[in-house]
Amino acid sequence: MDNKLEEGVEVTKPHRIGVVRRVLLGCREFWTGMTVIPTFVLVLIGLMVFGLAMETRIISCMPEVAVLNEEEVCSPTVLNASTIKYHSGHRYYATLKEMDPPVAPTFRGKHAELCDAQVGTDRTDLLNVHSPKSVCYASVLHMLMVEVYEELLASGNTPLITFGSLLGAVRNGSMIPFTEDTDIGFVGQLNSKDVLQQELWNKGYHMFFMDIWRVCVAPTHPLASRLYDPSLPLTKNFAVPYVDLYMMRRLNDGNWDLQELQGSNGRLMPYNRVEPFSQVTINGMPFNTVHDPHFFLTEAYGPNYMTPKPRTPPLAPSVKQIADKVKEVAKRLAEGAA
Repeated sequence: MDNKLEEGVEVTKPHRIGVVRRVLLGCREFWTGMTVIPTFVLVLIGLMVFGLAMETRIISCMPEVAVLNEEEVCSPTVLNASTIKYHSGHRYYATLKEMDPPVAPTFRGKHAELCDAQVGTDRTDLLNVHSPKSVCYASVLHMLMVEVYEELLASGNTPLITFGSLLGAVRNGSMIPFTEDTDIGFVGQLNSKDVLQQELWNKGYHMFFMDIWRVCVAPTHPLASRLYDPSLPLTKNFAVPYVDLYMMRRLNDGNWDLQELQGSNGRLMPYNRVEPFSQVTINGMPFNTVHDPHFFLTEAYGPNYMTPKPRTPPLAPSVKQIADKVKEVAKRLAEGAA
C-alpha cells in the first residue's frame, strides 16, 4: 500500500486488482447477502412459532382466574353429574346424567369468592331452565330436600320432614312456594357427620353450622350455571335456598324434645304424637315424619295452619308517629337551650 498525504490528511490507497477478481468478489458479496436474508427470516419465523407454542402452553396451565379491567374473573370447577353416584334411580338423576357436560358459571369482582374450593314446583323444573332468572325458588328447595334427605338415610341417620316442609306436604302435597328454606329433623345425634358433609360436597352441596346445621347449593353443583345469577349482588344471610337440620331426641320420660319448636309445652311433644313415625307425600315421593302431623303443625303454627298467610313487609311509621317524634326532639332541644 502507498501512503500519500492529501490536503494534510494521510490516507491509504489499496493495491489495484484485476477486473475478473473484482467481479468474483462482488458476486461473493451478493450471494452471501442472499443466503443471510432467508436464514434470518427462517430464524425469526421459528422464534415466533416457539413463542406462540410457549404462550399457549402457559395459558393452558393457568387456573381459570383472570384479571379483566382490574376485576377478578373466575369459574369454579363444576361437578359432572355422570360421575356422581346417587342413591336412587329417579328420572331426575337419569336426565341429569344424560345432559351435556356442565358449563361453569362465571363470577366477577366480589362474586369471585364463590370460586374458592370450598301446582307443586319440582326439582325436575331445573333441568329445563334457560336462565337463572327463570328458576323457581321452590324447585331448588325441593332438590335440596330430596338429596339431603337421601344422604341422611345413607349415612345411618333417621330423617323426618318437619315445620314448613311438612306444612306444604299436608296442605297440598308439594313445596310451599314462598318459603325461604326446607326443614328436616334427625333423630338423636347426627351420625357420621364428616362422611355426610363429604358426600354432600361430592354432589355439589355445602353443609355448614350456623346455630344449627344447614345445607345450601355450592357453586360446584352440576346445575350451578342455571342456579347462580352473576348479575345480582351477593345476598345477605338466609336470602338463598337452604336446608335447616333440626335435632329430635326422645327423653327419659318418653317425651320428645324438638329443636326450635315453640309449642304449648315449649320444645316438648308427647311420645305418642311423634312415634311410631308416619309418612307424607311431596311431589309424589314418600317421606317419613312424626306420627301426628296435624298436632305438630298446630303446635308450631296455630290452629289455622291450613290457611296460607301472605307475608307483608312491616308497616311504615304513620305521619302522626313521625310528627310526634319530631315534637319530642324539638321539646328536648328547647329545654336544653333554656
